[in-house]
Amino acid sequence: MRSEINISPKGLQVRAIAGTYVVLLAFTCPKAYCSGLLGFGIRREDHENGEVTWLRGLKRFDLPGDEGYSVSSRYHPIQKFHWGDYTTKPGRTYTYTLHALTGKPGALKTFESVAVQVRCEQPVAVGSKGHAVHFNRSAAASQAFASRFPHLPPGEIVDQNARRWLSRGLEEALIAYIDAAKAKQGLHLFLYELAKDAFFEALKRAKLRKVKLEILYDGLLDSKGDGPALDALPQIKKYGLKSVCKARTGAGLNISHNKFMVLSNGKGQPISVWTGSTNFTDGAIYGQSNVGHVISDATVAKKYFDWHQAVWKNPSLPGADSRKLVMSLTQPPTTTAVGSHLVLSPRRSTEAISECAEWVKASKRLICFTAPFAMHDELEASLVTAPAHVLGLLNTRSVVDKALHDAPNTQLAASAAINDKSILEVWQGRLLAESKHHSGVHVHTKILLVDALSDNPLVVTGSANFSTNSCKFNDENQLFIIGDTAVADVYLGEFMRMFDHYYFRDHVSWVAKQQKTDPKAGFLDVTDQWALRFFDGGEREAVRLAFFG
Repeated sequence: MRSEINISPKGLQVRAIAGTYVVLLAFTCPKAYCSGLLGFGIRREDHENGEVTWLRGLKRFDLPGDEGYSVSSRYHPIQKFHWGDYTTKPGRTYTYTLHALTGKPGALKTFESVAVQVRCEQPVAVGSKGHAVHFNRSAAASQAFASRFPHLPPGEIVDQNARRWLSRGLEEALIAYIDAAKAKQGLHLFLYELAKDAFFEALKRAKLRKVKLEILYDGLLDSKGDGPALDALPQIKKYGLKSVCKARTGAGLNISHNKFMVLSNGKGQPISVWTGSTNFTDGAIYGQSNVGHVISDATVAKKYFDWHQAVWKNPSLPGADSRKLVMSLTQPPTTTAVGSHLVLSPRRSTEAISECAEWVKASKRLICFTAPFAMHDELEASLVTAPAHVLGLLNTRSVVDKALHDAPNTQLAASAAINDKSILEVWQGRLLAESKHHSGVHVHTKILLVDALSDNPLVVTGSANFSTNSCKFNDENQLFIIGDTAVADVYLGEFMRMFDHYYFRDHVSWVAKQQKTDPKAGFLDVTDQWALRFFDGGEREAVRLAFFG
């Protein structure tokens, strides 16, 4: 849900964009308003329990007695024009009051305030028509994790509260989707990596309930004889699921990279589908940024189902025949389309990427993307010259070329460890090293958002990276969701949560490599010069404006 833009008498503007667990707040004002402005304090009221809190941040004034992990924006204001509240709960209504603060450190006063009310999204229950989107916290929460769980012993993190906090409902939603299948209904799975005990336990329960299970898993091995099947097969045997599993092979395929499940009714008719970027592993839940996306729409689910059934009947369907079939089942949507559109791979060409590039070229305000791996040249070139401001979250800085790093309309953040010896970083590193394909990937979502705050936003999500291999040589699925503002709000809030986290870490890592120290870098500006930098025509101003107009 997104609020209207509320404006104070003197011109301070605020809007709120609510996802499920995130509320993104954006604010702006005339340049003249910034005279004497030391930042913004944000007061939150929870309408369900009446609790009033002030949002917190890490940067602070250099004052005695404020040495904690985070500080209240009431006394240490936010010196940016957007902020995220990552402590919200699904379905709750909140009022945020933005206070423009002047004065001096230790003696701040409110120059003006303006309030906005917003309600967080409530994911639809399995079987109810609509979307349910689930993001985990994983690596994009390392500082908060260290503050919340300061006394964990080194080694594997076994504390269930800590694991639940990292999952933030993603694992629970995946298991709930499996558990929702009733006797005589069907669960039709097309998976890449599957090894996690909790997921196998849920599948075993489904089998005992007389759910019709059809599990396709990646049976392809690389030149070294390695692949996800080496981890999957012992688990399949352990949980007695061999009779309902088939290995996906096929000459001409690189990997079978899907992560989707279709729920069908007792008549074999598809009801809904779970898709996204999440593998069935500990690394996917606790070590990477991932999303699970449920679409309870029979028309969309049927396209996933038809592809699954074709491969279930012939798991060794070669790449050439697979391309012919998926091209007949799905086509990329154009920039004039609306609704949800599935694009399956492998395909004969990269036309899905071409359509993404067309959306980028037609953008007006803001583009957000995540890139775990190298991007296709056509899409990257469109981002370099995009008319909108571009925010990109990369697994490593090398996944895009220098031209995109240097583009004047672009801000990029790469995953970087501030403390690679922390308990969480060490454990996550070990989990991700166990991946059978491209180990060590922290940013694992495959997302493109174009003008997410417009009335006609584009959200691209699924298993497919924006690459030639994903289009032409892998089993993949990519979902284009056009015109659904509620879905776009969830994805934008979660993207900004991850982006801001990694942008900070990336900057700290870069400064450390330069071997330069600035004793004032960790503190807030005691003048209004911080605000004027958002009106100098640079990237800060572009981001400020991207959330408005």
